[in-house]
Amino acid sequence: MGARQRLNSMYLIGILVIAAIIGSGANSWAVFLVVAGVLLAASIHGGDIRVSPKLPPQHKSRKNSRRRKY
Repeated sequence: MGARQRLNSMYLIGILVIAAIIGSGANSWAVFLVVAGVLLAASIHGGDIRVSPKLPPQHKSRKNSRRRKY
């Protein structure tokens, strides 16, 4: 398992623990599911959980960089 998968799984475990604490405090499965969904969506949107690896930036070819500018 790569570093990205391990980090994502640790974030997911943290989300589930926080949602479980809040859901058990409210004594409701619905609150647990809503909190888990909101935290998961916020983590994905914020970039903490990456669902796909970032692609490296496209480099300009040397052919284009050596072209003379007039």
